Amino acid sequence: MKIYEVNTKKMHHRAAGDTEVAAAHQVAAKVTGRRLDTLRALSTLGGGSGEQISASLRLPITSIRPRLTELQEMELIEDTGRRHKNQYGNGEIIWTVTKSGGRYVY
Repeated sequence: MKIYEVNTKKMHHRAAGDTEVAAAHQVAAKVTGRRLDTLRALSTLGGGSGEQISASLRLPITSIRPRLTELQEMELIEDTGRRHKNQYGNGEIIWTVTKSGGRYVY
């Protein structure tokens, strides 16, 4: 998958009704922008956790975590092996932008 592509089938349940499928298509347009925002914020931070990126972008963590998974699958970000305690005391991965991911940061 490329950074500008969205698989809407992953955005709804297998036996989804028409309203759920329609919602997935509506949200799909925002996903690529959120991916780029997430990647750029991570670059600006010099690496960071989902919570840190969420705070930086002033977006809910639920908008950021799926984008991190997608960016990792595209090999545009990677796990540094370091962890950060979030507001609940749980460890979060510290991500960094890969060389491939750097192509989208400007």
